Amino acid sequence: MRDIKWFVRVLSEHFSQRLVSIGLHTLGVTSFLNKNGIFVVLDRVNIHDMLLVKEAYNKIKKNYTNPMVVRESFFKETSEIFCMELLELKENSHILHGINPFKGIEVSSESLRRQIIYEIHSKNMALKGAFVDLPIDKKVIEDVAYRSLYSFLLIIRNIMRLRGKLINDASLIEEFEKEFNVALKGFKALRDSPSMGFDRLFKTFKIYLNEVEEIASNIDRFIH
Repeated sequence: MRDIKWFVRVLSEHFSQRLVSIGLHTLGVTSFLNKNGIFVVLDRVNIHDMLLVKEAYNKIKKNYTNPMVVRESFFKETSEIFCMELLELKENSHILHGINPFKGIEVSSESLRRQIIYEIHSKNMALKGAFVDLPIDKKVIEDVAYRSLYSFLLIIRNIMRLRGKLINDASLIEEFEKEFNVALKGFKALRDSPSMGFDRLFKTFKIYLNEVEEIASNIDRFIH
């Protein structure tokens, strides 16, 4: 059975000096939701490079998720755009090979606020659009609800960050509720129940939709 050490060894042999870094990510807000993800940093990235990474990754993907393959300059160039993701990587990644590509990169509070506003509104719009567009059946609702949960947890984690509170575990939702005097019953139900019967799932999803809308509608209060 292939493992992460094998993956690092294979990519080291493939890319030699071109390989800048390999690490694990999604160790913070998602640690209670997802498997570890993998990031690969190369001096540059083309389709041939991605195919080589893909071939190796396919041998270990059962235990990992969310592969990222980026050029060396990517994180510095996008530090004021993907603020939440970069901070998550910087604070919670584990370097397996090479240098730490996040060292020395800083994110301003104002840039973080701008991204939070953009993400909450765009993801709320996408969530509501999916609800209107897709059939109401168990598999579809499960996919939409659980996939979107990570994004909204990342948003509320970074809202809490602006309050000087970094939370890396499942208590994030309860801490957010206390901080802003809100109720997130749908969030907690999805977090605590990876599988539900259809009736309970649909009821929970409707509550969750309303809670996301409430956060989006009051985002200015939460981030200032």
